Amino acid sequence: MDLRATDLPSEGRAVTQQAGERGSSAAGEQERMTSSSPQPPSRPAPDEQPSAPVQQQKPAQSASVQPPAPPARPASKKPAAAPVQKTPTAPPAPTTPSAFIPVVGAGGQAAVDACAGPVRFTPVTVSVSIAEHDLCGGWSRMSWIQPGTAVTVQGYGTFTAFARMVVPRGSKEAVLGGFAGGSPPIVLQTCIPGTLEMLLIALH
Repeated sequence: MDLRATDLPSEGRAVTQQAGERGSSAAGEQERMTSSSPQPPSRPAPDEQPSAPVQQQKPAQSASVQPPAPPARPASKKPAAAPVQKTPTAPPAPTTPSAFIPVVGAGGQAAVDACAGPVRFTPVTVSVSIAEHDLCGGWSRMSWIQPGTAVTVQGYGTFTAFARMVVPRGSKEAVLGGFAGGSPPIVLQTCIPGTLEMLLIALH
């Protein structure tokens, strides 16, 4: 009885030592497995992540909003335009005044008194005398004609007035013959209103 009781503690110690050895060997095996297994790389904390991508996006965004300005082109210098010179215009050529004398017939004093218009006064033979009373329209038709006026006499042609002369009414044919130093081919003749005189206009 006493021997078995004494042996039991020694067996318990043996079992305890074996269990300890097993535990230590298991712990060592686990430690070797832990040290030999690869460990995943450590990830940086969210605050420690690099901010380079964020900084690189900002210039790209600003570049898309504000495109670079094109290079300035040098201003082209245009040659100065020459001043426009105004060509002096020649004054218009003076027009020659003209008159038209219709001839309605020929005859003596009766043909003139008929007041039908200018007539060839046949009593005058040294020249062709075209006569009309002033009150029949002769004054308004003939009085304005000055030397240089082109006068067309119906049935006789176109002439140029070159002299004017005032003579008394009823002057002789010799006065007409000596008019302006010679015998003009045609003489226009009309009375001056309110007087006893006649206006003679020589044509050649």
